[in-house]
Amino acid sequence: MANPFTPGFGTPPTVLYGRETEMGLIDRTSFTLGAKHPAHSRATIITGNRGIGKTTLLTATVRRAQGMGIPVLRVGAKRGFLDDVHYAVDWLVDELGRKPNLSLAEINIGLTAFGVGIPGAKLTRKKRAADAHKRPFGASMRVLIDLLVRRKMSGLLIVIDEMNFKHARDTTLEHIVSFSSAYQSLIEDDLPVAVVISGLPIPIERARRNQHISFLTRAEEIRLDEFTYQESQAVIRTIAQASDLLITDSAVEAMAALSRGNTYMIQEIGYLAYERSGGELIDVEHVSAVRTAFLEKVIGSVAGVAYEELSTKQKLIIRTIAEQPEITPKEMARVLGAAETSLPGYRKDLVDAGILVADPEVRGRFIIAFPYMKEYALRLKNEGAENSAAYDRVTGFPDV
Repeated sequence: MANPFTPGFGTPPTVLYGRETEMGLIDRTSFTLGAKHPAHSRATIITGNRGIGKTTLLTATVRRAQGMGIPVLRVGAKRGFLDDVHYAVDWLVDELGRKPNLSLAEINIGLTAFGVGIPGAKLTRKKRAADAHKRPFGASMRVLIDLLVRRKMSGLLIVIDEMNFKHARDTTLEHIVSFSSAYQSLIEDDLPVAVVISGLPIPIERARRNQHISFLTRAEEIRLDEFTYQESQAVIRTIAQASDLLITDSAVEAMAALSRGNTYMIQEIGYLAYERSGGELIDVEHVSAVRTAFLEKVIGSVAGVAYEELSTKQKLIIRTIAEQPEITPKEMARVLGAAETSLPGYRKDLVDAGILVADPEVRGRFIIAFPYMKEYALRLKNEGAENSAAYDRVTGFPDV
C-alpha cells in the first residue's frame, strides 16, 4: 500500500478533512459565474500561516473547477507575476483565434505557461512572441472572457497563490495593484470572472490597507487555523481509516501532539511513522523513532521560514519571548526601545496572524503559538525543545 500521508507542500491529502465549510463557501463565491452576485462574492481570500493547508485548498478548488468545466488561470504571486499572466492570456487569445475548437483541457494546459494555470504540461515561449502585448492587461482579459463565453464556457476562475511582499515599494505589490484595477473593472461590468487568492496573514493585511486594492476589503475571507489536539487526532484517524491502515491510539495521540495542529506537520509525522512501520501497523514506538528527524525537518522548513519572513522588530519580539517567557510589558518596551503604550502596535500583526497568543491568566504576557517557532528562535531544535506549561495550557497540546 502506498503511504497515505502526503507532506509535499500543496499535495492533496488522501482525505481533505475539516474543510467542508471552506469548500462550500468557495462553491458559492467562485463557481456560480452565470448568476447575479454582489461584487464581493466573486473574490475569496484564503489566509493562514505556513503549513496550514492554503495551497492544498487552492489545488482542491482548481480540481473542482476543472470538473465543472470552468477554465482556471492559476499563478503564484511571485515577483513579476503579472507579466506571466499577461503573456498566458495573450497567448491563449491568439490560440483560440486560430483553433476555435480548443477543449477545456487544452485551454488549461495553455494557461500553464511559465507557472500559470493548472500544474501539468508546460509551454515554451517562442522568442517572447507575446511579450509586446497587443492590448493592455485588462483589455486582454476582456477578450479572453468573451471568447470563452462564446464557446459556451461559464467564465474564468483566477487563482493567485501565496500573495507575499514586505514593503510598499515591492514590485509584487505594484503588480497586485495593477491586477486589482483590471479585475475591479471586469466585476463592475458583471463579466463572469472570479478570483481566489491565498496568502500569509501579515501580507494580506498589508494589501488590505492599500487604498488601490479595494476589492480585497470586500472579499469573502477564509481563515485557516491550526487544528486542535482533538481535531488533529481525528485527521490522523480519518486518513488511516480511508486507507485501511492500522494505528494504535497511543501512536495517534503522539503524532497529534508532535504536529501541534499544523496541517503539513500532521502529514509529515504520519509519513515518517508509516515509513518506519513498514506500512502494516503504526505504534507509538515508530513515532518515537522518527521524532528527531521530524523536528529537524519542520523546525527549519516551516517555523524557520515563517520566522525569517518577519520584520526585524517582530523577530526581536519573538526571540525575546522565547528567551524570557515571563517578560513583563515594561521590560519588553525597554528591549524594543519604545514606550510601553506602543507595545500593542508592535504586536498587532503577530497577534492577528496567530503567531502570538495572549495568556488569559497573566495580563500582558504572550505565548509563541506558531508551532516550533520558539525552538527555531532559540536554535534548540531537539535539546530543550519541550513546551512550556503556559503553551500546554493555552493551546491544549501536550508535550511529547
